[in-house]
Amino acid sequence: MTAPKRDPSGKWLPGQSPNPKGRPTTATAELKRQLSKHGEAVVQTVLDAALAGDLTACKLVLDRLSPPLKAVAALVSVSLPDDAGLAGTARAFVDAAASGKIPPDVAGQLVTAVASLARIVEIDELTRRIEALEAAK
Repeated sequence: MTAPKRDPSGKWLPGQSPNPKGRPTTATAELKRQLSKHGEAVVQTVLDAALAGDLTACKLVLDRLSPPLKAVAALVSVSLPDDAGLAGTARAFVDAAASGKIPPDVAGQLVTAVASLARIVEIDELTRRIEALEAAK
């Protein structure tokens, strides 16, 4: 048996593998092999159990056929003044929540988005000012 070749520092040489037979079979690989071998029978057994009234099997089948819906925020409409600016926009969202036009959690998300936008605008403005100062030198 030939030992794998290494360089003087002990590192493997290119093209040499410390595991020439490849990755050992893991439990996951074995499970996949078994499922591919018996998968159709398992599916049929679950379907038969669901049709016979087994609620757990019914849930398994239904979860695969129609996955649970993800929560999605409803679309909202808030009228904003043309010259509102960032502070005015945030105030409009808070006022809309206070008057019941939009849910408070949606208003909070919108105000957070406006605050993030304000930070981006601030950084952009500072970058432009620094570039103008450096160009003036």
